[in-house]
Formats: sequence, C-alpha cells, structure tokens
Amino acid sequence: MTPFDLVAWPKATNTWTNRTTGKARTMRKLVESTHVSLGGEIGSPQDWAVPYLDDEHSRYATGLLAGADALLLGRRTYEGLSAAYPAMASNPFVDRMNSIPKYVASRTLTTATWNATVIPGDVADFVADLKRQPGGTIVKYGNGPLDQVLMANNLIDEFHLLLTPVAAGSGQHLFEDIRDAPQLSLADVRRFTSGVLVLVYTREPG
Repeated sequence: MTPFDLVAWPKATNTWTNRTTGKARTMRKLVESTHVSLGGEIGSPQDWAVPYLDDEHSRYATGLLAGADALLLGRRTYEGLSAAYPAMASNPFVDRMNSIPKYVASRTLTTATWNATVIPGDVADFVADLKRQPGGTIVKYGNGPLDQVLMANNLIDEFHLLLTPVAAGSGQHLFEDIRDAPQLSLADVRRFTSGVLVLVYTREPG
C-alpha cells in the first residue's frame, strides 16, 4: 500500500445537464484546503503549523491530492509553493505536487512555470468550464482574494479548514475578502491526535 491509497477523498458528485445532448453529467468538485489558527489567522502557517504536520496530516494531505488531477491557485500561493516544492526531497506527495497541472489566477502574471498555466480571461468562466470537464477533484490551497470571485459564483464545493490549536491572531484572516457572509453547512469533522480538527464545510444551495 502506498500513501496514495490512504484517506482518499471522494470525487465529484454534482451534476449538470448538457444543453446540446440533454444528458446529465457529473461535475468535478472544487475543494479548498486551508490551515487556520484559533485566532483565524491563515497568512503565515509556516510560523505555527509546522509542528502539526505529522503522519495523520500527511495521510490527509496525500489522500486529498491523490483524488485530484488539477490545482487552482491564487498568485501569492502559487509563488510560495512554486519556490519551495521543486527543491524538496522526493516523496509521493512532493512528486505529485510537482507534476500535477496547475491553474493560476493572477492580474499581473503572464507566464508561469512548475507545470502551471495562467488563467486567461474571466476567472469564474474558466473555473466553471474546468469543473464541467471530465476528471477528478480540483484542489485549491489557501484562502484569499480569489475566493471573492469563486464564492460569488458558487464555484467552491467544499472548504477543508485545518483548525490548528495555536493562538495566532495577527495577520491575514480567513474569509477577510468576503463581504456578503454566504452560509455554509458543516459536513464532516475529523480530529487528529495532535489536536488539529479538519472541519469540512459545504456551500448552502442557492
């Protein structure tokens, strides 16, 4: 058994109807995974989350990525991850992170490396079309300005909030770019022995 056999998350179950054929098709899920402190801070997990990146977290993270075949990233997350992962020692998670196709939403970047493509044109239209294409889950790491567009268009299906038992409060906060307070439903809670809770929220219909 490899790490990719562990804690695999389910693929998309949403459906849409093809206007040409009239047939229902399965839509891919877009899942956002974010480390968050007890104070709601998300901007510097490298300062407080590292002690909690244990075997349980590794199984969660590897299983989530195993069910995905694309990443959706904002510019800041892309720049941070693309600077770090190519230099990391090989393991199944790192290798998959380096090889998986990535789509980057940015107003300033025109080109990208690390098997990434800068999204052309309207981000919401691009992501909606990507979700209609055949494939596995689309994973988005981090929470920030991109969420304003995605949530306004009901494009994020699940939020995986890794609530970490540290009292960090200053800095960038979860959902700080969201103004209209959309409602979410708690779908699952997974507790690690480290004290980390994986809170899985889904969007409310409508």
